[in-house]
Amino acid sequence: MSTPQKVGKEGAMIRVRVMAVGVEPTSKWPFVLLKDDESGMVLPIGIGFFEANQISMKLENREPPRPMPYDLLRSILEQLGVTVEKVVVNALAQNTFFALITLKVDGQTLEIDSRPSDAIALALRVQAPIYVAEEVMEEAGVQMRDQEEVKLESPEEELREIPAKMEAAVEAEELEKKIGVLRLKLQKAVENENYEEAAKIRDELRALEERRKES
Repeated sequence: MSTPQKVGKEGAMIRVRVMAVGVEPTSKWPFVLLKDDESGMVLPIGIGFFEANQISMKLENREPPRPMPYDLLRSILEQLGVTVEKVVVNALAQNTFFALITLKVDGQTLEIDSRPSDAIALALRVQAPIYVAEEVMEEAGVQMRDQEEVKLESPEEELREIPAKMEAAVEAEELEKKIGVLRLKLQKAVENENYEEAAKIRDELRALEERRKES
């Protein structure tokens, strides 16, 4: 397996902005567009649904009711006195993009390997500049001078469903755990011939199983 060529500080970099988050019409998979306004080049990068939702929220200035992972990371870095100087999409190998997050802490500069989606989501929250290595833009970028030329299928409905789906999945998992515990308790109550307790557990178990059918 070939090792991707990392382009660090010495490599030529292009300043970009997050142009939009979209959903590919056929696969329904999200992507983020990074645009170089000077040249009109745009770099599309496929990302996950959660990351797309987090990037989209910042672009739309939507705030979550509670801190999400990237908001938590921003708060931790701020409390520790760590500054995010920049993020760079620095390499492309085997259809996979790579990124570096440059941190400044106690006068020292650190470079952290990252997925581009994580680096971009963090950069938006700390207002750090985003760059793309020139060779990456040359290899994977497309020319696009007018934003009206971009054919994006609106991701809003798909992305905004993610928190609800995640919450539903957690609730379903918790429900299964409760049902499993009650079944064990019911078995133990029957073995101990504690039929009154078994009847109570059975009723509670039936109620939970009905909830599972409805969900």
